[in-house]
Amino acid sequence: MSKGEAMIRRRKLRLSPGDMDRARFSCQSSPAGSDIEEETDNHMFDEEVLGPMVVKAIMSKDRSLFLGLLALRCVNALMIQTHFVPDEYWQSLEVGHNMAFGYGYMTWEWREGLRGYTYPLVFAVLFKIQQILGLDTRILMIKLPRLLQGVLAAVGDLYLYKLSRKLSDTPTAQWTLLCHVLSWFTLYCCTRTLTNSTEAVLVTIALYYFPWPGLSSKGNSSMKFLAMAALSVIVRPTAAIMWILLCSWHIQHNSSHLYKTLKNYILVCVLSLGISALIDRVYYNTWTCVQWNFLQFNVLTGDSAIYGTHPWHWYVSQGFPVVMATQLFPFIMGAWKSSNKVPLLLIIWNIFIYSFLPHKEFRFLLPILPLSMHYCGVYFQSLCQKPFIRRQKKKKKTKEDNDKNGDNNESCSSGIGGSDISESQSESSVLSSETSSCHDISSTHQTESKTKIQQKQKLKSNLTKAKVFVIILIITNIPAALYFSLIHQRGTIVVMKFLYDESTEKETDILFLMPCHSTPYYSYIHRNVSMRFLTCEPNLQKAENYTEEADLFYNSPIDWLKSEYAATHRSWPSHIVYFNVLQPVINSYLLQSGYKLCNTFFHTHIPEGRVGSQVMVSCR
Repeated sequence: MSKGEAMIRRRKLRLSPGDMDRARFSCQSSPAGSDIEEETDNHMFDEEVLGPMVVKAIMSKDRSLFLGLLALRCVNALMIQTHFVPDEYWQSLEVGHNMAFGYGYMTWEWREGLRGYTYPLVFAVLFKIQQILGLDTRILMIKLPRLLQGVLAAVGDLYLYKLSRKLSDTPTAQWTLLCHVLSWFTLYCCTRTLTNSTEAVLVTIALYYFPWPGLSSKGNSSMKFLAMAALSVIVRPTAAIMWILLCSWHIQHNSSHLYKTLKNYILVCVLSLGISALIDRVYYNTWTCVQWNFLQFNVLTGDSAIYGTHPWHWYVSQGFPVVMATQLFPFIMGAWKSSNKVPLLLIIWNIFIYSFLPHKEFRFLLPILPLSMHYCGVYFQSLCQKPFIRRQKKKKKTKEDNDKNGDNNESCSSGIGGSDISESQSESSVLSSETSSCHDISSTHQTESKTKIQQKQKLKSNLTKAKVFVIILIITNIPAALYFSLIHQRGTIVVMKFLYDESTEKETDILFLMPCHSTPYYSYIHRNVSMRFLTCEPNLQKAENYTEEADLFYNSPIDWLKSEYAATHRSWPSHIVYFNVLQPVINSYLLQSGYKLCNTFFHTHIPEGRVGSQVMVSCR
């Protein structure tokens, strides 16, 4: 080959700098590099998910969120028009009414020192303020305590949101809050004047301030945690069950600062129990530790069985499933998917301990309901999680390929015009290598695009599933909450308004021939009229052949009426209140005694035992 031919061939193989740059640019524009992850914060009210801008604006800040929750719980409080359990009146409002106005029935628990005055004191102060301002009308005496409880419930809702955000993230917290406000049992109970409702709020606040393992906490959060935990125990001593595990871990985890930790524990316990004992000293007129009395009676001795007993598995087989309702499935899935099992351990621990107590009630599960809703939020957020897109790694050349390329390069460099031809072939090799790399990356990009489309389709399917679940929660929980809050067991509440109206027109003397504590009492009439109900005090003195008054009456209603009124000089009551299941038994005797049916009120569609479907009032 002549020198001229060699020069011509070299010119044909040589690439211009522009061609090399364009080849490199085409490769750089492909999705190469490290693994690509596509993930965005999926807030519950993202346009892709639900989209209500008003709610999204409300949830943008904690302040606006609290105001929204406050409005919700105030409506919730005003919506409650039914009877749930006697304690919402007899262990809170009735006691507060007695403290503020000097009259109100005190049940046997207060004579035995089983209850603390700290919680009723809140309502006593409210009632006293109403009296001073001239606002102690019957309707305000009923509604304002519920509204106050609604404010506490809104605070609990906000701290549940903050707790879930602390344990997971903001999107999960939003889903948790949605599940919580849609819970039929929360709507039914959280604004009732129950120690359990207040206990649930205080427990949630304390859990937020608890120094969770692996999570950052502020310097003074431990003291806030201890203060809220102590207050929850003062309000309801069984809250101590929740704190046994957490406080044990807290002390063990801070073993390096054991002296300071124990000092904080002792300080908070002494102050809280001291204040509680001082309040109880004022109203009991003697020193007593109601927390110990309560735990001893209800937990250690099992005397709470007088209120009824249930099998050991009741909370697992009935209690928890009924309280969770359609949220049970999201809870189970969320607990399974979540990497943080500590809240689940607390839930299981509480149910385990409560299962040993003979007396069981749905409301006892209120303190663990917020933690359960957190796992519901975890599941819903898992459905809305954006996909992770991972690029496939480029296959590396084998050592043999590299050696082969090296041999070819050496053979080329030994020919005519060695240096120039070697340079040309090197440039050609670079172009070939980069072109091949571009083809590989293009193929990888197509695979990733296909995977991305599939993952987006799966995400869309999951979002649809989340929407369907939300709709299911709405159509199952909201009607249930409305029914139980507005209709079920409303007769015993409505009858008190009728009796109040009757007492304004004439002198009244009222007898309730019902299971004990079936109705509210003086706190719902707010008049110091003569009233009597069938008591059901336990046999604390261990008397032989003891029968409570309610059982004595139901064993022989006519004989009881004769012995209490006809055979004595005691005047007959002006009004007798009873359930319709009793009417066939006492109606003819009441007619003979000069009574007539004055009014009838619907009570429930589900009568049971001594509780009928209607509340009846006979008067003379």
